[in-house]
Amino acid sequence: MILQLAAAACAATGIALTLNMGGDFMAGGKAFLYFTVQSNIWTGAVCALFFALNAAALINLSVAIPRALHVIKYVFTVSITLTGIVFCCVLAPTMPGSFGSAANVLTHVAVPLTAVADLFVCRPQGLAYGQFAFALIPPIYYLIFAGAGYALNWDFGGGNNYPYFFLNWDSPAGAFGFSNRMPYFMGCVWWIILLILFISGIALGYIALIKKLNSHAAARGKA
Repeated sequence: MILQLAAAACAATGIALTLNMGGDFMAGGKAFLYFTVQSNIWTGAVCALFFALNAAALINLSVAIPRALHVIKYVFTVSITLTGIVFCCVLAPTMPGSFGSAANVLTHVAVPLTAVADLFVCRPQGLAYGQFAFALIPPIYYLIFAGAGYALNWDFGGGNNYPYFFLNWDSPAGAFGFSNRMPYFMGCVWWIILLILFISGIALGYIALIKKLNSHAAARGKA
């Protein structure tokens, strides 16, 4: 419950700070166009719901969390993991001083860490490997969302009609090409394939670890 409350609070605070940062990239609700904010909303909301249900269960033991909610939390935890890794490993190196912002640290580091920790503390039972495909739904939705924004010339801030450099279809690398101009060293299609494979690896890895932890817990219980 502490982890769930921390994840929800960090998400709410981080989003609020992001919206108050000002500048062209945040003006007019543009922050909501980014996967970072959207994934923080999803994760913060589901963690807040789990906190409320667990609090209710302390009062009334008959309260149970539906298995479907555990699957949903797993899906959104994979999404927020992607947010944290992409920012720390791909975006932050191109954005000097990015870790000096409380909004960035909360939305890209604190929320992913607390949400992932909570997933393994409050583990779902009976999660099947085939359910990893559900974890692909939010990223694929966002790829469609960002693609529509590019085609419709939405302003994601700074006059850009794309949210992240690897979704800039008009980059020097284009869709399928390659370039020696950083950070556009490969086209959007290759980035998308890489992201889908990476997300699948995270999703399958989480299921494997959850199964292993559940197996150890069951063995200790029998002992």
